[in-house]
Amino acid sequence: MEIIITFTKDVSSYLKNPAKISVKNYKIRNMATLKKLMTLLSNEGLVEERAVIIAQFTNGKKTSAKDLNPTELDTLCTFLENETTKQKNDLDKKRKRLIASIFGVFKLANRTVSMEYVKATACRAAKEENFNQIPSARLDSLYSAFINAQKDLTFSKRLVKGIINEQTSYN
Repeated sequence: MEIIITFTKDVSSYLKNPAKISVKNYKIRNMATLKKLMTLLSNEGLVEERAVIIAQFTNGKKTSAKDLNPTELDTLCTFLENETTKQKNDLDKKRKRLIASIFGVFKLANRTVSMEYVKATACRAAKEENFNQIPSARLDSLYSAFINAQKDLTFSKRLVKGIINEQTSYN
């Protein structure tokens, strides 16, 4: 059985350079990855430093994102995405730690409070309007302060119990 295909148009121009289609897809993909890189850099506030970042990434060989090959672009984008995710996870952990320490202080003071109240307490302590806007270093210092407050409350409770026990033994 023989299959015969007849073309109604001249396809010789396509057959001369069959890579035209793949080159076009390559360029579109490359431009999309470039846009992704620029978005990642702008989200981190690093647009002005992009030449320095690219030079460090390529060991000084290139300074422009357009000069990067697709593998380098993908690798740099993946690296920036991972760093962003890591930073967000670190901040999230610090926020949760701070919330737990504030809840601990109120628990030792025999007060039941809501999550909104705890976040408002953290915002007042940090002098920020929004809980998520508290910087990393401030989250650390507030966490330490509230942990110290827990220790102070625990110590003062023991001290008061000791004084009460002394008074009852004298009477």
